[in-house]
Amino acid sequence: MKNIMALSLLTLATITGLLVNSDSAEAHGRYYRHYPYYRQSSYYCYPVTQWVVDEDPAYHPQAYADGYRQGQAQAKRGNAYKPRTAGGEFSRGFDDGYYGREFAGQKHIVPNVVKPYTTTQC
Repeated sequence: MKNIMALSLLTLATITGLLVNSDSAEAHGRYYRHYPYYRQSSYYCYPVTQWVVDEDPAYHPQAYADGYRQGQAQAKRGNAYKPRTAGGEFSRGFDDGYYGREFAGQKHIVPNVVKPYTTTQC
């Protein structure tokens, strides 16, 4: 009986010692030992303000002259009149050139607008 008790205590102590002192198993542990923060993202995203130039094609400084020249060219070729989608000074110049009116010149010049917009950069 003494032997059974001693053997039981020895087995219990051995099993307890093995369970408490053992390291947890990890697959391919050698790859991660050198990179302790492998699970955390290394990206930091922050807002960046950028500037865009809003150019209006109908109101550049030579819009009327360009439209007038293209209108004259279309009339010389004999092409049917098609209204221009650009609008503004270009369209006015195109109409005057196509119908043979006198060159009136640019009336309105709208400067380009610089607009900020915010984007995210990581």
